[in-house]
Formats: sequence, structure tokens, C-alpha cells
Amino acid sequence: MKTNDVTQILYNGNVLTMSVGEVQNAQAVAVGRDGRIVAVGTDSEVLNLAKAKTIRTNLNGRTLIPGFFDCHLHLMWLGKNLGNVDLSSPPVRDKDDIIRLLRERLIAKPNEACIQGNRYDQNKLTDGQHLTRYDLDLVSTSVPVRIVHTSGHAAVVNSIALERLGITEQTPDPAGGEIVRDEHGQPTGLLLETASWNDLDRIIPPPSAEESLDALGRANGYLLQRGITSASDANTAPHEIELYQKAMVRDLLTVRVNSMVGWSEVMAGVSEGAIPTSNELQPGGIGFNWHRYHVGQAKLFSDGAITTRTCWLTQPFEQIEGMPESFGIPLHPPDELREYIRLAHNGGWQIATHAIGDRAIDLVLSAYAEAQRLHTRSKPGHRIEHCMLLDRDLIARLRRQNIWSIGQPEFLSNLGDAYVTALGEERTDRLSPYATLDVQNVAQAFSSDCPVVPGAPLAGIRAAIERKTRSGRVLNAGECLPIETALGGYTIAPAFATRTDRDRGSIETGKWADFTLLSADPLTTSVAEWDAVQVVATFVGGACLYGAEAVG
Repeated sequence: MKTNDVTQILYNGNVLTMSVGEVQNAQAVAVGRDGRIVAVGTDSEVLNLAKAKTIRTNLNGRTLIPGFFDCHLHLMWLGKNLGNVDLSSPPVRDKDDIIRLLRERLIAKPNEACIQGNRYDQNKLTDGQHLTRYDLDLVSTSVPVRIVHTSGHAAVVNSIALERLGITEQTPDPAGGEIVRDEHGQPTGLLLETASWNDLDRIIPPPSAEESLDALGRANGYLLQRGITSASDANTAPHEIELYQKAMVRDLLTVRVNSMVGWSEVMAGVSEGAIPTSNELQPGGIGFNWHRYHVGQAKLFSDGAITTRTCWLTQPFEQIEGMPESFGIPLHPPDELREYIRLAHNGGWQIATHAIGDRAIDLVLSAYAEAQRLHTRSKPGHRIEHCMLLDRDLIARLRRQNIWSIGQPEFLSNLGDAYVTALGEERTDRLSPYATLDVQNVAQAFSSDCPVVPGAPLAGIRAAIERKTRSGRVLNAGECLPIETALGGYTIAPAFATRTDRDRGSIETGKWADFTLLSADPLTTSVAEWDAVQVVATFVGGACLYGAEAVG
């Protein structure tokens, strides 16, 4: 690139490049007209490239890092949640708080087809019990009410919603789900896994295209405020791809987005024997830019979540008095999941499979190995999303098969106390062994699964280096990571995990000028002073899209 193409120079900063090998420091970065990095170095080296019209941005000694990359979250779900009732605990303490908040929404919006609440977590309520249909009937007996568990793997609905869903005492459990019933066989209103997703159009009208685009715009702003410049949407429906493209073209999506497309839904929509490639599902047309939005992975689910006791285990969950023994729920019959994985592998896809319980992880690793044996590919780069309950054998197989472990450190800080209740001390200590994975050279990258948790990379880094729950319990201190490794888990590692490392993940010449400006250096800030580290500004392609007033 010619030096006269330098349009902006950010200087007088503490630049952590996160280039492969070790953390390297610089002072200044030059950005070209095309939004890519022209040079990285000392102030004198980079400022020497400035021309008369070059914009000079003084970082005033603050820390510039590569833009945070959350390689597993849910953009559309996040955007929709931001328009519903927030039932997060805290501040929500009990059932009465939930009922009050939902009633307030009904009063404010009496014509809504369904009153919806999000981030509900029974584990954090004072009595630790799920709400029932009868609790939600106190909100309304004529308007459907639905509250979604923070994990996304369960929901509770009121009686009119059950009626419209066609759920009665005679309704069988759907494949991969459960309609929870009381001692008389009556549905309680609690729906697990596929039971909580099926037939929702009977109570919730599908959003219009404009409503979906608005949701993506809300999610985009939320991510920019947290310093996120790239994100992977972890379960894009095939029919949503066009919406994402439209959002990108209309600049509602300015964060770079990589979609994991729901593979079982893809295969349901093609003729028998056809295996679509990722290129066949890529959007295109006028104004399309692959670097801003593209389809990346085939996404599958093998089990549920710990907090809803639906992840698939080799040993049962800790017993609850009066409840039957439970090993969780496999979301596909094993042979069906193996076939989906084989088809995606044969189609050349990078596969990302949700697996939290040890039994689910074992199945996915076996299916990946079988697919590779039947159709050998060079470095397919398959992933296991969450990959939480591990033992030595599973860790060795992850390393041997070169499978990515995609972790969510915020799960530990936000949900860790519930994990102890569900799994007991010994198994909880085995969850998300980030330090062991690092030492054993297992490829790992970090993310949030937002809106399951708030999805702030700085909070995730703190959780990875501290592993402290809300109650103050430390979940296996031996698995705490050094700050350099945790920071890499949210910058360079996700770029490799999504195969986009050629143009993002580190501050290097030729890569996109995607940066997060921090108020303090995370590498020299103690955990006790961690709140001093804040996102000041977020740059995508050299443009300051959040915090412009702070950088002048």
C-alpha cells in the first residue's frame, strides 16, 4: 500500500498486537483507505507515514487491542430479548418479582399477542423452584405468557398458552424434549428442550422482516458497547440468512458476523442425497461483503444445559427429593446425530456441535472420528461448543483429533453455583478445565453464548482468570488461566476457530483495522482492580462506531 493511502493514525497508545507467538507491544497503528492496517510500530515510525489529510488520533496512553471476537452467541435471540421483559437475577429475587414485572408489561402493552420474559433462572430465586402455569396465570388467564430460561433450553408458560400449544395430559413428549408433569400427570407449564421450542407460532406470531431487522440492529449496538467487533451467530436458520444480508447492506449490522447455520434444518430442506456446501448457502448480490457477513459452520445440538438438568451425562444429576433419577436429554438419537455429522463432514463443512455433558461429548467425538475415517479431510477444524464436563480421556481425544473446544467463562461466574447443586463438587471441579486444555495443547477459544449470560468479554476474561461464582466459591483454582491466555481466547483464538485469522484477531499489517480501546492495560491490572478496565471505544475497519466522543 502506498503511504499516501494512510487515512488515519492512532498513536501514543499501549498497543497489544496479540500476534501469534507472544504478546507484542507497539505505540501506534496506521489505517488505510480500505479499512485495513498499513503499519504497526513506534510513534515516530508510524507518524512518519502521515500526510496532510491524515487524521491523527491521540490514544493518550490507553490500551489498544484487537477487537474482541465472540465466536458463539445468538444475535437474533439477543436482539429479540432486548425487546422483552428482563427477568435477570439480580435484581429479580422471587416469583412475586417475576409476576409483577410481567403484569407491568401487560398493562403497558395490552395488545401484545404474548407477554414474554427472558433470562429467567429458577436456581437464583429464593426458593430455587421453577414457576408453574398457575404462577403465570396470575399475570393473565386470557393472554399467553411465556418466560424463557436463561439457558435457552427451557420455558414456562401459562394455562392459555398450553391450551393454544395443544398440550394436555395426553400429549406425548416430543423427541428431544420433555413436558414436565405433576404427580397427577398434568402439565406444570415447564417445557424442556424441544418441547419449549415446538409450535411457538400458535402463541407468538412470527416476527416480520422489519421486526427481525430491528432486533439485529439492537443486538449490534449492544455488542459494540462491549468492544465486540466480530461475532459468530450460533444457530442461524436458513431462512434468516437473507435477513442478515439485508441488515449488513443497510448498516444495521456493522459488527462482522459469521453464521453457524442450523444443519438439521438445512438437511430437512434439500432433496434426498444432496449435501449443500457452505458456498452454496453464502449470500451474494449487490452490496454484499463476505468480510462483513458470511456463513461459516454447520451447527448441531447433542444435548441441553446443566441449569435445566438436560445435558446428557454418564452419571445422573444430583438427586432432588421426590423427582426421578435423570441423566439428561439427548436431542437426537445417536445414529441420527452421527448421520448429520457424516453428511456435513462429507460436504466440506466445519462442524460446530453443542455438547455439555460428558456422554454427549463422547458421542460427538466418536462421530467426528468416524466421519473422518470414512472420508478423510485435511484439518477439518471441527468444534465442540461449550465442551464442559471433561475427563482425562475426553481431553486426550480432543487433542488427538484436533477438535476445538469453544468455552464460555462467564458461565462459571454467572451460573456456577447452580452447577454445584446439579452435579456435586467432584464433577463441578471437572467443568471447563481451561488451564488443563491449554497445557495439553487442546485448541480452545472463548465466547459467551449471549444472551444466556450478558456477554461482556472483559467479564469473561475475569471469569477465566478467577473462576469465582456469585457466592464467592472458586471452581477449581488449578484451572485459572493467566491473563495473556484469557485475552487471547477472546481475540486471536476465535479468529483461528472460525478460519478468519487471515484478516482479524490481531493487530498486524494487512488485517482489518478492528480495535477495542480500553481504559487500562488488562495485562498489568490485578483482579482486585479489574473494574478499572473498561471499553472506551470500538473501531471496525478503522471507523469508530462506539465511543467516538472519547477519542476526539
